[in-house]
Amino acid sequence: MRKTRSLCLAALTILVSCGAVLAAEASRPMHVAQAEAAKIFHGVGTITGIDAASGALTINHGAIPGLMEAMEMPYEAKPAKLLEGLKIGDKVDFAVDGKTLMILEVRKHAP
Repeated sequence: MRKTRSLCLAALTILVSCGAVLAAEASRPMHVAQAEAAKIFHGVGTITGIDAASGALTINHGAIPGLMEAMEMPYEAKPAKLLEGLKIGDKVDFAVDGKTLMILEVRKHAP
């Protein structure tokens, strides 16, 4: 009886340990992917279009390391009031969410 109980406890300990390792491994890739996607990236560019009605800003920007190559593309700004005071031709620094590609912050360069 003692021997059976010891074997059962040993087997249970092994199963619990394996389960914990498998759970950790299964959650790791998702956790890593979420962390990378949630990164905030910074870019520099020139405003080439503003659509205040939709809250969109088109920027011709240089490469954004870790996110994308240099290109011109529209971005939604959250909140849309970030567009206030901006005009076509302004050179800007901006922060963009790596997952949604929404502009979170935008600042004009000093003249």
